[in-house]
Amino acid sequence: MEAEGRIGVVADLDPEIQSSRAVDHPNGAVALVDAMLCIADLELDAVRTRYEAYLDRTPTGNGHGYVFDLGTATLTLVPASGLAELLPGQQPPALPALVAYTVAVRDLAATKNLLQANEVPLCRAASGELFVPATAAIGAVIAFR
Repeated sequence: MEAEGRIGVVADLDPEIQSSRAVDHPNGAVALVDAMLCIADLELDAVRTRYEAYLDRTPTGNGHGYVFDLGTATLTLVPASGLAELLPGQQPPALPALVAYTVAVRDLAATKNLLQANEVPLCRAASGELFVPATAAIGAVIAFR
């Protein structure tokens, strides 16, 4: 068993199944574009090496961790010591942990207005992206791009 517990795998669904999904979410979401895995600092290189093998890809370093380009989305590995810099006020519930995901939206201003109208707390990431803190999002940050 790997230290991360479970390794998720995502694949395209049958087009008939996907076409039956609602295509207009009120928040304007159109795609999942990033998942962030937070890792104990001393384990970061070992986890990066494992994910290189899992994904058959080499990540790029971004000064905050590593980013695997998966085509239409990315997987970001971040050390626990760097999480609060990227997502101010956020702490991992445990290590390792999927701590955040980023959703692409049609209109960021409309998404912000919808969330504020529903009194959902919003913060701003170091990147400038808006995010709903983990405490208000069932344990994982939801960022919007």
